[in-house]
This record gives sequence, C-alpha cells and structure tokens, in this order.
Amino acid sequence: MKATAGRLSGLLGYQVRRAQVRAFQSFAQAAGGMGLTPMLFGVLVVIDERPGVSQAEIADALGADPSTMVRMLDQLEKRAWVRREPSPVDRRSTLPVLTEAGRSILVEALPLVIESDRRIAAALTSAERETLLDLLRRL
Repeated sequence: MKATAGRLSGLLGYQVRRAQVRAFQSFAQAAGGMGLTPMLFGVLVVIDERPGVSQAEIADALGADPSTMVRMLDQLEKRAWVRREPSPVDRRSTLPVLTEAGRSILVEALPLVIESDRRIAAALTSAERETLLDLLRRL
C-alpha cells in the first residue's frame, strides 16, 4: 500500500508535512553544505530586507517563538554572519545586523535556494505555483 493511500491522502496537514520534508531535503542538498538551514536562511533574509528589525519582529515574520530566535541569532553571531548592535531607540535592546560575511553567504546561497525552490515545484505550471503560494499564505 502506498504511504499516501487511504485516509492520509485526504488530510491537508499530512500532505503539507510531506511537501515540507521534500522542500527541506531539497534545501539541504542545495545550501546545507554552507551550514544553512531554512530557518537560518530566513533570518538572514529578514535582516537583509528589513534593516533595524528587532529579534521579536524576525520571530514574528518567520512564525518562530522568541526563544528559538535567540538560538538562531546566537548561531549566526558565532559564524560572524550577524552582529548585535545597540538599538538607537532603546539602549536595553540590540538589533541584529548582517556582517559582510553574512551578506556574502546570503548572496551565495540565494540562487541555490531559488533553484531548489524551482526544482520542488517543477511539476507545477507557473499559474499553479502562484495559486499554491496564495493558498498556503491564506492558511
């Protein structure tokens, strides 16, 4: 019996999880050798796209809890891809900033991740891909 036969094949959560596993495997194949995970990559992208973003805002943007974000930023800081700078509006807070090494790893990883994304959606037309993205955003 196929793994997706029967009751499981009609469960949205099951199908989303299988798609996630495939996406993470593809990501690991494309960018895992660089020491990146999908979450670490996401953190770098958010910091790059939103200068001055707070740790809490990054967690919110990625759907992560704040304690996970602390660990992610610690990892990125250990690799010298991110540094924490004092917030200009709240001296008790720090804001993550990409270092030159962090920007370089992001520039190197981005085309690999885009190609990985293209591969996992290869069975879809452009319109189907856009529809799937729209549906997933609504969920």
